[in-house]
Amino acid sequence: MKRICAWCKKDLGSSGTSDRSEDSPITHGICGDCARRTLSFQAKPLRSFLDQFSKPVFLVNAEARILTGNSIGFALLQKKPEEVEGELGGDAFGCKYADLPGGCGNTVHCRTCAIRINVMETLQSGKSKIRIPAYPDLHHVTGENRIRFLITTERVGETVLLRIDDVAEVNPVQL
Repeated sequence: MKRICAWCKKDLGSSGTSDRSEDSPITHGICGDCARRTLSFQAKPLRSFLDQFSKPVFLVNAEARILTGNSIGFALLQKKPEEVEGELGGDAFGCKYADLPGGCGNTVHCRTCAIRINVMETLQSGKSKIRIPAYPDLHHVTGENRIRFLITTERVGETVLLRIDDVAEVNPVQL
């Protein structure tokens, strides 16, 4: 799949497949230059920009802290922006392991957290991840059912845009 900047049409490379032919599917992102020119990293204008997305979206920094998100994202978390902004991802999402000694990012469980792994890999490599399954442990909220997210990540400057493409409850028997 070819990736191009939605603003300047610059080729951003492929999204992991080797098909770069003229008729291969295209997805859009934003290049670093357009991100710097277009996005003001002040919370209110940036939130307004993120509200244009039809899926929950969060902007995450290198420390795995949520800088901001869109209204759909805050609604998914059932929290106000001021309750989420600046929080570590596990704390914002309500991961049960975030309450363990060491907190989010510092427990043995964090080593296998698909959200954390893919955000950090995208930040380091610059390569987007598309519709990756993630199963945050929210049993304390959902009871017996697990939650499955399909996440997409894209680096924007020194941050990562985390989009939640799908949310589904998964019965343990279905796993």
